[in-house]
Amino acid sequence: MTSAPESARRITSVLSWNYGGAALSVLLQLGYTAWTARAAPHTAFGSYAIALTLAQLPGLFATAGLATCVLRAEQLTRGLLRSALRLSLLTGVACWAVIEVAAPWCAAMWRMPEVTSLLRLLGCQYLAAPAGCVLVSALRRVGRPGRAAVAEFTGQAVGCTAAAVMLGRTGSPAALALAIPVAAFITLALAACGSAKLGLPHDPVPLAGSLLRLSGFLTCFALLRTVAGSGPLWMAGRLLGPGTAGLWSRAQLLSDVPLNVLVKGLNYAAVPLLAERRGHGLPLARPTQHLLYAASAGFVAFGALAGAGPAALAVLLGPGWEGAAALVPAFAATGALQLLYAAGCSLDLARGSRRDLVRAQLVLLAVTGAGLAAAARWPDPLVFVAAGAAGLAVGHAVQLVRWHRMGAASARAVVHAHLTHLAAGGCLAAAGGWGNTVLGGLPGAALAMAPVLLGCVLLRGRLPAYRAAAEIGLLRRPGRAKRPMTAPVSRP
Repeated sequence: MTSAPESARRITSVLSWNYGGAALSVLLQLGYTAWTARAAPHTAFGSYAIALTLAQLPGLFATAGLATCVLRAEQLTRGLLRSALRLSLLTGVACWAVIEVAAPWCAAMWRMPEVTSLLRLLGCQYLAAPAGCVLVSALRRVGRPGRAAVAEFTGQAVGCTAAAVMLGRTGSPAALALAIPVAAFITLALAACGSAKLGLPHDPVPLAGSLLRLSGFLTCFALLRTVAGSGPLWMAGRLLGPGTAGLWSRAQLLSDVPLNVLVKGLNYAAVPLLAERRGHGLPLARPTQHLLYAASAGFVAFGALAGAGPAALAVLLGPGWEGAAALVPAFAATGALQLLYAAGCSLDLARGSRRDLVRAQLVLLAVTGAGLAAAARWPDPLVFVAAGAAGLAVGHAVQLVRWHRMGAASARAVVHAHLTHLAAGGCLAAAGGWGNTVLGGLPGAALAMAPVLLGCVLLRGRLPAYRAAAEIGLLRRPGRAKRPMTAPVSRP
């Protein structure tokens, strides 16, 4: 069992590598996005967005939740890793074959012929991505986040470079789908080299059935999440065409980039430690509260994105993408809710609460489906986005009520944190929107947001996320006493 200072050091190390690598990844993706937005038409991005979300469905079975099983294992052994790798290779090949066969049918359903070639290219990633995810998770689980971050970033860099070169030389929109398969093979090769000498303890190889039972549950749960998350885009693309889907995909990308960074960082830092504490029979109430406060701070980050995002996207994509910039604030609000809900799912997974996971997801799916059914009468992208956001809000409310009843978290303290961070984020969004309109462009938005950001810095002691980071030792300097949190925390 690790001590509190050692746990803080581990969290700091993991977060440093995760967010350091993620920062480089964000810069890479922004540069790649700027280049492709000027080299490919709107409709190409619409077809690519539909193909990408469709390719994710069999991808859930390709990974089969095995990477999560490795990440949350109380003790990672050689037998467990070997079994996970064998299963990942088997499921990956099967899903690649399914995509190759089903691609023309999907193109006909969405009336987008380009989807066929895009899907078949994207399907090639499953020959390498599942095994690569398992090995990267193993590196993170044994405390080597640096090697995992290097493998992932190098794969992304090579994949984006290959796709950009191909798009520049041929002009074919199919080149958009080249980045992900190339990245998958490069990541697998580097992760295999990094995990060759992990020194894992020996044990009998676990039965594949026992590993598949847990990974099968994770796969079904991820399938529900993907359907709920992609449903609004599918309906918008089907009813409004590839041009609208292209605007949707570029606007959503601006929120997905920080969202993926934040979700992965919280998962990689919190889930292994929560699994370790659960394995030692330690209470999870206080770590649960800390993780919820950290996720709640997403309101501040996405508030800044809502304020400066439209102007930033206009600069990034160039002329002709004004419709995408108008959607950025809506996707920023949805991104904050996605971060809260994803953190709640990670907590339930670490606690072993499968029933709670499924209950919240079914509620989310029902609310989103009802919203999309109503939105079909008013075919507008903002209405479809609002339907997805409503499902996330209600799903998180279900999570919060359940935790409060079980004594796993104080609903009053968490709601107070949400409202505090939401107020700060709302002020940033309003100031940035005013600056973009009145002062003009990204410089005007940044100038208008500066006083609000300064106020957040001066009043940071009132932000629950800041106090949580101080309590677990992430902000303490040597010799400085730890500041206690004032928010109440219920214990089981």
